[in-house]
Amino acid sequence: MSPEHLSQIHAIFHSLKRGDRLTQSETDALETQWEPLISPSQKERFALCLSNGEPTGTLAPRWLCHLVGLRHRAVEIALLTESGLIALQRRSITKSDGAGALDMSVAGHVVEYDAFLTSAWKEIEEEIGLSEARKSEWLIEKDLIPLGEPYLCLHPEPTRVPPQYNSEVRQIYVGTLTGTALGAMRFADGEAEGMMFVTPEVAWRLLTEEEIASGMRYTLPRVLDWLEKTKTP
Repeated sequence: MSPEHLSQIHAIFHSLKRGDRLTQSETDALETQWEPLISPSQKERFALCLSNGEPTGTLAPRWLCHLVGLRHRAVEIALLTESGLIALQRRSITKSDGAGALDMSVAGHVVEYDAFLTSAWKEIEEEIGLSEARKSEWLIEKDLIPLGEPYLCLHPEPTRVPPQYNSEVRQIYVGTLTGTALGAMRFADGEAEGMMFVTPEVAWRLLTEEEIASGMRYTLPRVLDWLEKTKTP
């Protein structure tokens, strides 16, 4: 990728302002312009959204969202044990981003116009094999609990080639795993190498001592703060 191409991408990122006003025809034109140069392997499409997570009505491919900072939606799931441990995922070493890094229990993008909760359960089934149909067996609470409102996150990596500007509205969910769920977890789709269970104290330490994924970097402190506030005296 030439210096001129890199300069153009940076200029587009700054001019689009996360894509709030981007029309479908304008998005399609950007896709046509840059796809031959990027040669993306991932074709899934995301709904662009406002800062509150409301879709704008425009769809864009994953690679374009990350290339020029088009805001889209994601889910971050924190799974706990009844004894208070937090499940952290070790990402697969074959991942294109954050290979081998620690991440939240489960995390992923919201595809097209799916709801946050629908996407959360899709990711849980894909990554650790627990289906939404049996959620009352998997979770003490019988379903995932949203942790507050979605939050905004911009994780720029302008020195990468090609650059990456990941602009997301992330909804956090929490849930407490049953013993049945712990016995049924399977890593089926190659997303994760495995799971580790740590205390909140160790989780804080891992944020500075381990290579961690973007989702965990911005989400885990929110979860740990929530756990501290809700802890029984």
